[in-house]
Amino acid sequence: MSNVKFKLQNIILKSNKYLDDHIGMMYRGDSFNYNKIKSAFTLKAGDFVEFFTYFNSFSIGKWKKYTNAGDIELNLVCKGKFKITMFGHYHDGAEILKEFYPSKEYDLKEKTEISLFIPRQIRATTVGFQIDVYDTEDENDEDFCFYSGYWSTIVDDSKINDVRISIVTVTFKKEDYITSNIKILERELFYTDEPAKDHIRVRIIDNDGGKVLDSESMISDYVHYSPNANVGGSGGYTRGMIESINDTEYNPTHVLLMDDDVIVLPESFIRTYSLLALVKKEYDERFVSGAMLFYERMDTQHEDVGYVHDDGSYGPNKHDMHLEQWDHVLENDEDFKYHKNSYAGWWYCCIPVKKIDRSHLPIPLFIRGDDVEFSLANNAEFLSLNGICIWHKGFANKFNANLELYMVHRNSLIIQAMSGICKGIDFMERIDGFFWKELKRLSYNNCELLLDAIEEFCNGPEFLYEPQGEAIMKAHAKKNEVMKPAVSEYPNIPIDFDSIYRMADKPLTKFQSAIYHKTRNGHRLPDFMLKNTIAVTAYDWFDDPAKQYLAKEILVVSPFDHTAYLRKRDKKRYKQLVKRRNRILSYYKRNKDKIEKSYQDAAKTLKTEKFWKKYLRME
Repeated sequence: MSNVKFKLQNIILKSNKYLDDHIGMMYRGDSFNYNKIKSAFTLKAGDFVEFFTYFNSFSIGKWKKYTNAGDIELNLVCKGKFKITMFGHYHDGAEILKEFYPSKEYDLKEKTEISLFIPRQIRATTVGFQIDVYDTEDENDEDFCFYSGYWSTIVDDSKINDVRISIVTVTFKKEDYITSNIKILERELFYTDEPAKDHIRVRIIDNDGGKVLDSESMISDYVHYSPNANVGGSGGYTRGMIESINDTEYNPTHVLLMDDDVIVLPESFIRTYSLLALVKKEYDERFVSGAMLFYERMDTQHEDVGYVHDDGSYGPNKHDMHLEQWDHVLENDEDFKYHKNSYAGWWYCCIPVKKIDRSHLPIPLFIRGDDVEFSLANNAEFLSLNGICIWHKGFANKFNANLELYMVHRNSLIIQAMSGICKGIDFMERIDGFFWKELKRLSYNNCELLLDAIEEFCNGPEFLYEPQGEAIMKAHAKKNEVMKPAVSEYPNIPIDFDSIYRMADKPLTKFQSAIYHKTRNGHRLPDFMLKNTIAVTAYDWFDDPAKQYLAKEILVVSPFDHTAYLRKRDKKRYKQLVKRRNRILSYYKRNKDKIEKSYQDAAKTLKTEKFWKKYLRME
């Protein structure tokens, strides 16, 4: 046994082209210039930069609590005349306080690696550093050159865990993303001198069966490829799990599930490896939950760990984090008490193999809800860390009724019944509430999708035994409202795209509100009492009764791509839907226990490795 220096994370100044407009995620202050000849980032005399940022600050509170890390060291390879000051932030009640640590001045004539330890007795939970550049008085040279840097620790080598990560990414007709991400990993991780490279492999599960993706160009010592039928994310990720835990040559200790349509930062995988290599035994069964950042707003974090709300909705534990703001960097980095029913999304979720039970694999849901069920059924706890993230393209401003109203709600009922999770949450009440809301918005197709979700759940789990998820999705997708170019399709209807999500200037009076709800927005009134107008409102979840009050037609608009769909009042269809709703709910109430037991019994088969191998035609 001996003490060794172990790299924890790199200092990054240039990660990818996408972050050029978000330098504040890496550093603040004066701007670095890049000198290609010297392969160095440069500053001039009088410049000041600080690194209390999302990617370059150090989460000392978490590293000390959850890992075997010892003394923490900042290492910089640089040249010039400058002063370095380390500092940290922490909360004292509601107040954020700052503490400085002793500064150190340097006058380096040559490229040199310097090291500074963070003092042992500090209160800060997150630490950063700043650099003040002095004049070298050498007119022929830059005043400061930065070549590279990293945070490290001194640790007993017997406390370094044996970690091998199998990244599983499932793709379907998104070969551009996969190809790009593999190239990035090869360039910035696999074929570099990073220690983590020998502990990470990628397993591509191609749900398009190899029809488009050029697998030959990607397969290497680091990348494995498996063609697969289109069995959705559930089937693809489960295949990746099964292949990984049966890989006796690589013998992974962790399986990292990751979306295909994301932008990756190799540094995230490096930090994931470092965290797992040093994690304490009492925390080594935790899932590492990487954050989802918006591609459309790359400095904004949508979610790192989500949870099922008491009303049956899904969302992040934290509010949106704006990661160029130093106080959000601190807040995001602090230990967080997650809500009950929390889960790690499979856009970036690293699971210890010891938590993957061959008789309790995911449920074949095709898509939506599999990650929620797997976390909750396994009583998962989580680790998150600033800088472990992906950017999800196209996630924001995207609404698909087939997915959100049919698939999510059907699967919510299934995972609750099958695994006994989310106790006390009434998903049926939530679905019924949406049904009446959508009726009042004249959204009859959406009502059909909601009722389909309940009815197909009530029909029992038999449909899950065969891979027919794609056919089911396509059948229900036909009920999506077909959005068309708004201006050309509806030229006579005034549309203010900027005010689509703005509530009406005057809300309904108490009397109008009573009329709106009791008559289901006029469905139970004679036609002469309706307004001969076309209301204009948003196409997705947005609901403003004042905008659509007693309107004969409603134009629902997407301001993001300027498309629209005209909903027309149909009292006959209203009555049919209400009648169908009453019949389905009556059946559910009479047979609730029987239905739930059928799913519980099915779980004994559907979650097993034996079932999945047959389902995926792996045998």
